[in-house]
Amino acid sequence: MSKKSKESKKYKYLVTMRWYVETDEQLVAGASETDKKLLNLVQHRTDGKPTCKSCPTRHYEGYGILDYHHFMGDNKKVYMSSDKIID
Repeated sequence: MSKKSKESKKYKYLVTMRWYVETDEQLVAGASETDKKLLNLVQHRTDGKPTCKSCPTRHYEGYGILDYHHFMGDNKKVYMSSDKIID
């Protein structure tokens, strides 16, 4: 029996998650500065403190940013707001 047949097969998946965030300014969708500001929000805990260096939100490979109101309406709880950020 070959060595490869003894190894267990690994299955890989892409997992995406949603965070509903808010800012105190209107941002232009698709702009680099907008993306940086919104990604910074999900790199903070709900108490406003930054997440740890190994947190998955700091090691993203790709992302998609959608307008909250057009995507899900106004009935979703906001995860993080720009006024909660503690540096």
